[in-house]
Amino acid sequence: MERLSFTPKLVVFDLDGTLIDSIGDIASAVNRFRTARGGSILTEETVRGAVGHGARELCKALLTDLALADESNEDLYQAFRAIYIEEAGLPDHQIRWLPGALELLQHLNQRQIAGAILTNKPRRVTEVLIPQLTKAFPWKQIFCPEDAGTPKPDPAGLHQLMDLNQCRVDQTVYVGDSAVDFSTGKAAGVLTLGLRGGYGQITPPEPDHWMAEISEMIPLID
Repeated sequence: MERLSFTPKLVVFDLDGTLIDSIGDIASAVNRFRTARGGSILTEETVRGAVGHGARELCKALLTDLALADESNEDLYQAFRAIYIEEAGLPDHQIRWLPGALELLQHLNQRQIAGAILTNKPRRVTEVLIPQLTKAFPWKQIFCPEDAGTPKPDPAGLHQLMDLNQCRVDQTVYVGDSAVDFSTGKAAGVLTLGLRGGYGQITPPEPDHWMAEISEMIPLID
């Protein structure tokens, strides 16, 4: 892969499946919910395929068969969220960084390239991870759908991050692992980098460049 034609001023990352391996946590919370209601256990691959559009959409895809007679989609989501927050908030819970993620973040920090996160993970769920996320890198912003006002693939959050960091389209890169991410980046008009083997629907659309491991971005920007 050739070097990028510019050194980015801002790199915006998706979170799940791009920086951290959270599928085990998500699948565990899903199956705890399902088991508690007498449902069948789902495989990690089934859960993986439902990730990317946010927790509410995940609940619709994986948990509606266990909804109570008078339970709304929002009630179902809130019940699931409580389980996920409980698991992610355990004192011994550790973020599982994907291979090469910490290496890349260290490099961006050394190069004084700003970094932000734009995720479809709800704010209350993300908050329990923020102490570990900020320990690894001085993020400019960590944006959830509540911050952006709308979830990806709407580019509103990405536009806001560029405005907050005073970055133009040609100074920004968006890094993700699924079609939701690539659609977001393309709608905003920024260069998109894709990590293979991620969560959710992978393509279409295609990113501008594929990476097998996220640290492959280092020689691209040097």
